[in-house]
Amino acid sequence: MTRTDSREAIIAAARALFSEHGYKGVTVRDIAAAAGVSPALVIKHYGSKAELFNALGPHRIPLGELDLPRSALGRALVQKVLTRREHCLPENWLLATARARESAEEGFGADGGELLDSVARVIGDTTPDRRHAAAVACQMIGLAEGLRVVGLFQGIPDAELLDLYAPGVQAHVDACPAPDA
Repeated sequence: MTRTDSREAIIAAARALFSEHGYKGVTVRDIAAAAGVSPALVIKHYGSKAELFNALGPHRIPLGELDLPRSALGRALVQKVLTRREHCLPENWLLATARARESAEEGFGADGGELLDSVARVIGDTTPDRRHAAAVACQMIGLAEGLRVVGLFQGIPDAELLDLYAPGVQAHVDACPAPDA
């Protein structure tokens, strides 16, 4: 089975299993068995069950509701942007900046508080100024603007872009003290 064939088999198996059993009712082993590959190959291609779920396409489950380890948040955030672009869905990061601009133009403060609260919840940023959430938000807004508005990274496969961009986002997540620390 080629790399493309195995990826397609994994995606097809995951889509069917998630549809039938829901996210929490499916394991990587279940997906691997249904796809006829090893669990290690599923992880090699997608990193985690949550990232595989994220790669399936449009969905509305927030990252905070997935059982995603902190070490995978940067990659999952970038994957969400790439998936929305691939499926021509509205980009949430760009919508947040548009709302902030609109509020400022109408004379309301545009402090990004709602956006920071949301990112802080996902990454566990409990610092008073939410500096780590702000750093992640800035990187994600930049990625979304670069892809959708400026047209950067044309012709670069999503997998390569994910490998290029996700470590930078993850560095900011990792710099944030763990909530229980």
